[in-house]
Amino acid sequence: MYEQYWGLSEPPFSGTPDPRFLYLSAKHQDALTMLMYGVTSNKGAVMLTGDVGLGKTTLSRKLLSELNEASYKVVLIVHPVLTPVGLLREILQQLEVPEGEIPRLRQPLVRKLHEALLDFHQKGQRVVLVIDEAHLIRDRSTFEELRLLLNFQLNDRYLLTLLLLGQPELRDKIERIPALKQRLAVRAHLPPLNLVETSEMIRYRLQAAWLDLAKGNPFTPEAIDELFTYTKGYPRVICQVADNALLMGMVKKTRRIDNFLMHSVIMAMEGKEW
Repeated sequence: MYEQYWGLSEPPFSGTPDPRFLYLSAKHQDALTMLMYGVTSNKGAVMLTGDVGLGKTTLSRKLLSELNEASYKVVLIVHPVLTPVGLLREILQQLEVPEGEIPRLRQPLVRKLHEALLDFHQKGQRVVLVIDEAHLIRDRSTFEELRLLLNFQLNDRYLLTLLLLGQPELRDKIERIPALKQRLAVRAHLPPLNLVETSEMIRYRLQAAWLDLAKGNPFTPEAIDELFTYTKGYPRVICQVADNALLMGMVKKTRRIDNFLMHSVIMAMEGKEW
């Protein structure tokens, strides 16, 4: 809506997990490197934690986008509130096993999954199972099933790599299952951005949307200070506020978003008067 006004090719602060707009702070780069190491080195189980809105999902999509499709088969589960049987069936469906060949009972499901993983191995593909929002898993039995999946291995390698993404309470749940905790070869955690990183993230996203920053950044340093104070460095909230600020800047017909305009945007989002 405001792209033409600001000279943008597309909205720079969309809430979708588009890897093109992922600003990699040093902390994000470290986490991505650790995840990539865990997956490509066939370490079995990898975990990434962080508060809501810190970019875990986007970081995982960046990781997956860098994997060679010819070498990796990705199974992505975004709603993990499943029974063990439901989990196994969902994995087999995403591995493109025909519905008529997917058993309904657990033990035949386990055998079928083992066969499917061996097939992918023989074709030269590694299977990566990504569980997003893993902290939402309620049943200990589902975590136990995930642990048992790591028993699918040859003498020198796992047939499946498990990547768990979740909020910090995921760590507490894993702590209560020592057998699974011990299988986590790589663990990474995302903290919020600091002020400098918040400013760099805004610049990065504007440039990714083809804004010519040689003509100046529409966000003044004071506006970014105001934004950071409100968002506390959480990328999702930063994007929401910055997106609203670009819209309001267009409505006000200004070419600079200063701290007064930014404060007005924040107050409006909070449903408060100036």
